[in-house]
Amino acid sequence: MSDSGMNRDMRAVARTGLFMSEGEGEISRIIDLKSLARHYKKSFPVLTFRNLHSSGSLDSIRAEVKQKRLDSVVLAGESPLFYSTTRNGDLLLRILQDAGINSNRIAIVNLKEQAALPHRTVPAEATKKARALIDVGLEKVRLSKDVGMIEVAPKKTVAVIGTTAAGLFAAQRLLERGFHIFFIDRVMMRDVSAYKTDVMPTLAYVKRHSDAIFHDSPLEELYGYAGNFRIKLKDGVNLRAGGIVVAIEDDLEFTERLYPFLRLERDNEGYFKTIFSDTSVTETVNPGIFLIPHGTSFATTIASADSAAMSLDTLLKRHSIRHELFVSEVDADICGGCGTCIKTCLFHAAELDPVSKLSSTNIKRCVGCGNCVSACPTGARDQVSANTEYLLSAIKILSSYEPPGGIKLLYLVCEGCGYHSLDYAGREGLEYPTSVMPLSVRCAGRIDTQFILEAFREGFSGVVICKCAEDRCLNIVGNTDLDRRANLFRAVLNSRGISPERLRIFGVSDCDGSSCVKGAVDFIEHLGKMGRG
Repeated sequence: MSDSGMNRDMRAVARTGLFMSEGEGEISRIIDLKSLARHYKKSFPVLTFRNLHSSGSLDSIRAEVKQKRLDSVVLAGESPLFYSTTRNGDLLLRILQDAGINSNRIAIVNLKEQAALPHRTVPAEATKKARALIDVGLEKVRLSKDVGMIEVAPKKTVAVIGTTAAGLFAAQRLLERGFHIFFIDRVMMRDVSAYKTDVMPTLAYVKRHSDAIFHDSPLEELYGYAGNFRIKLKDGVNLRAGGIVVAIEDDLEFTERLYPFLRLERDNEGYFKTIFSDTSVTETVNPGIFLIPHGTSFATTIASADSAAMSLDTLLKRHSIRHELFVSEVDADICGGCGTCIKTCLFHAAELDPVSKLSSTNIKRCVGCGNCVSACPTGARDQVSANTEYLLSAIKILSSYEPPGGIKLLYLVCEGCGYHSLDYAGREGLEYPTSVMPLSVRCAGRIDTQFILEAFREGFSGVVICKCAEDRCLNIVGNTDLDRRANLFRAVLNSRGISPERLRIFGVSDCDGSSCVKGAVDFIEHLGKMGRG
C-alpha cells in the first residue's frame, strides 16, 4: 500500500465511532463487552450503553459524533431488524443522519440474536465471535461510500387496493382529510352485505364523493417510492399515488396476482403480512404501502383501517420525503454494453443509455437486489449498499474466528427470510455452534461464484446459502435465479477439487428459526463425517 493510501485508511479509522449496547443485560451477561471495549479503544472512540435507544443514550451518542467529528458509526447491539420493525426504532439512525453521517456509513452489528442468545452457554466463544462480527461492521463502514439521496414531494393521492369494508373505511378517513382516492380491484365493487348495516353509510359517502374513483382493471405495472408511486393498469390508465392501502382481506387469488407488484412479505398461508412487531400493525416492508390484515374481528379491521389512514396522512402531509438510493451502479470504464443486466432485471431498472450504448440504472425502478451484479460478465455492476470489495473482505474477517472443533461454516443469509429466521432462532432460545458465521446479503440473487470460492480459499469447511422459500422472495426471482446458478457453483467447485457437497442451499420462511438452525447443525455434522478432504 502506498503512503497516501495508508494515510487515507488511517483517517477513515480515526473518524469511526463504536457504540455498544448491553441490551438491558441480555448481551452483557454473555458477551464480555468490557474486554471488547478495551480492545477497540486502541483505535476508535468507544462508548457502551445499557440500551442504545434511551433518551440519555441518544443524547450522548449525538454529542460524541459532534465532538469527535465522526463520519461513520458502528452500532453493536440489537438486530438490524429492530430498527425497521419497531415503532420509532429508527430514531437513532435519524439522529445520526441529522448529525451529518451518511446512511451507508452506519453499520449495525447484531450481538444480541446472533452472538449472545444462541451461544449463552459458551460466553468466551460468544465474545470471540462478537469480535469478528464487529470487525465486519468496521470494515463495512471503511469500504462504503456515501449513498445518494433524492427528495420527493408527496402526491396527495392514495390508491386503495380492494373495495372491501376495510378499504372503504380507510378511504373515508382519507377523503375526510382532503386526499384523492382511487380504488383498484378485480371487480368494480365487492359484496359487503355481511356488514350491510355498518358499512352502507360509509359506502354511500365514498361512492358519492367527487374525489373517489373506482377502477376494475388489473395492475400491469407498479414502481416508484413512498410519496410517488407510478401505477399502470391493463386498460392503459396511468395513475400516480403518494401511498397505497392494501385491503383485500382473505382473497388469496388476488394476493397471488398482486405479489409481483407490491413486493410484500407473506405468511405461511400465502397472505400478505405486516411488519411482525406489535407496534407496527399496518406498516409493511415497503415504505408507503400499508396493509389492513385479514382474519381479524370487524372492530379490529376498522381500527386497522383508521391506523393505515392516519399513518398515510402523517406521511403524505410532509413537505418532502427523502429516499436513499441503495441501487445498483455501473462502472462505465469496464461496461461492455452487452445488455445481460437488462435481460436479468425483472424490474426493468437496467437500461441501455441511447448515447453511450452502455448500461445505466433507472433509480425510480431499481430495488437494489443485486441480481444484475451477479449476472454482469465484466464486473461493471456493483451494489451501493454492500459492494463486492466489502463482501469479500467480510468473508476473510469471519474466517479468522477459529471455533472449537475446527469446522467453520459460512452462512450467507438473505435479508428477506434468512436473516429473519436466524434472528428468530436466537429469540426462541435455540442454541447452535459458534462455528456458524453469518454474513448478510441483500438477496440470494446477489450471490455469485467468487464469494463461494473465497470462502473455501479462506478456510471455511462449508458454505450454506439460506434463501427465501418458494414464492416468498421480496425480489420475486432472486431465489429462483440463485437456483439456476447452483449447478454452475457446483461445477466450479468440482473443477477446483472441492467437493460440491460442501455447499448447501435451502429456503426458509422469514420466521422459521428451527429449520434455519437445524439445517446448519445437520450440515456441520455432515462436514465432520466428510473430514478435511
